Amino acid sequence: MKLWSKKFWRKWLRLIHRDLGYFFVGITIIYAVSGIILNHKKNGEDPAYRTIKQNYKLEANLSPDQLKSYWGNNFLDYQLNRIIPNSENYDVYLKGGLGKYDPMSGELEFEVYEKKQWVYFMNKLHYNSKKGWTLMADVFAVAMLLFALSGIFMVPGKKGITGRGKWLIAIGIVLPFLFFL
Repeated sequence: MKLWSKKFWRKWLRLIHRDLGYFFVGITIIYAVSGIILNHKKNGEDPAYRTIKQNYKLEANLSPDQLKSYWGNNFLDYQLNRIIPNSENYDVYLKGGLGKYDPMSGELEFEVYEKKQWVYFMNKLHYNSKKGWTLMADVFAVAMLLFALSGIFMVPGKKGITGRGKWLIAIGIVLPFLFFL
């Protein structure tokens, strides 16, 4: 087989495409799943965290010390850091959350944020915010370019780049620009 023959290049493009594809399948799945999760954020919230909202009707006119004591006896799942009174209510600071107590009405409302470990992990990789991941992210990006370029030339004839492939590539390039405009 000659080095400049189409058959030679198609064979090597298939080998590279296949073997890199197998090697990067796990990372591709992680990027795809985290991309879908990030695309469907609710109200701008970080999808790596679950928000737990709680509302309670307590006795009215509790002092900060009374509220702290009540908290220690009744809300063992939520660690209280501090209570800061202001002009109308008390700001309640929790480990991983915050809330308010209205001494006039006795209303206590707070929210706590729990990390979704797997989503957090995948998003850290997706955003390339995990220390030491930049090299792997760059290698993966180059692999994606190789997949795209090798895929263009693997299929010969009317189903390949000289046939309908050129039109599909053109649509794939133009479509993102149309969304941008």
